[in-house]
Amino acid sequence: MLDLKNVSLKKGGFRLKDISFTLGEGEYLTLVGPTGSGKTMLLNTVIGINRPLSGEIWVDGKLMNHISLQSRPVGIVYQNLYLFPHKNVYDNISFPLSIRKMPKKIIEKKVREAAAFLKIADLLGRSIQNLSGGEKQRVALARALVTERPVLLLDEPLSALDAITKWEIMQELRRIHREKRLTVLHVTHDIEEALFLSDKIGVMIQGKLRQIGSVEEVMNRPSSEEIGQLIRKDNLFKMTYDAKTSLLCKGTFCLYKEGLEDNKEYLVHIPPEDIILNYEALTTSSARNCFKGCIHSIIYHNLGVKVGIDAGIKLVSLLTQRSFQELRLETGKDIYVIFKSNAVGVYGV
Repeated sequence: MLDLKNVSLKKGGFRLKDISFTLGEGEYLTLVGPTGSGKTMLLNTVIGINRPLSGEIWVDGKLMNHISLQSRPVGIVYQNLYLFPHKNVYDNISFPLSIRKMPKKIIEKKVREAAAFLKIADLLGRSIQNLSGGEKQRVALARALVTERPVLLLDEPLSALDAITKWEIMQELRRIHREKRLTVLHVTHDIEEALFLSDKIGVMIQGKLRQIGSVEEVMNRPSSEEIGQLIRKDNLFKMTYDAKTSLLCKGTFCLYKEGLEDNKEYLVHIPPEDIILNYEALTTSSARNCFKGCIHSIIYHNLGVKVGIDAGIKLVSLLTQRSFQELRLETGKDIYVIFKSNAVGVYGV
């Protein structure tokens, strides 16, 4: 559905360098990367604002390089939304249809359908200036959907929202994707958005697409230390392996892992969701790694509850709300940290 082949672009002193990926019909790809990595520049190239120096952009089997912005089968929602403050909700949603000079009856039908789908049908007569942040976001999404284009681009659409509204719109984006079966390209610096919404994740650094793959592949097998540090800030350590004891060690903290090269330094990642917490050591468990620690932080967020533990090294466990409540965890309490050796991701440095 969306296919980029060796797309390169220079703008000012910045370059996009040989960007290639294929996004199938109905797939959701999120590009993550630090500010200034070229994510928005790439979106603007796909939609037609920028013209690539080289390479090809295909949508639904058609070459887009010389197709105008207005004629591309691609919708977009920008971080700043770009709603018309002097127009009401109806006029904002209808705008892309009006400039195509569609019959008024068809425009009204499509606008009301889009507004109903986004649950803003009761706001059609309201001024944009009188809407909340979440309502404005829904209007922008409705305007992008009303043209019924098969590809949707999202440029950091959640960055300006408060935590509660952000969570609501994330759920709405998931619903839109599933019910409309849209092909979505979403850019963000927030890895949690990518985890919640995506089929695939791509990592952009300094104008290059450094890694792309399934959520599981990219999150659990980052291709470099730089990518690992960008997407997995929790439980990421450099450790040295002792083949005699099958232990990876950082200072006095050691964990069990078989089959690595003796006296070599590795980048080690322990997924927070694979760390079990318990008030007693699980002697009957198959988990080979068990450490006593003390809870030093508890952070609530969209994906559950992050519990920080000092066990000779700072670790983070990600629990569901239910598990957290059942354990009745509190800062200052002693707790056992337990995880299996096959949960430990190891990458050569």
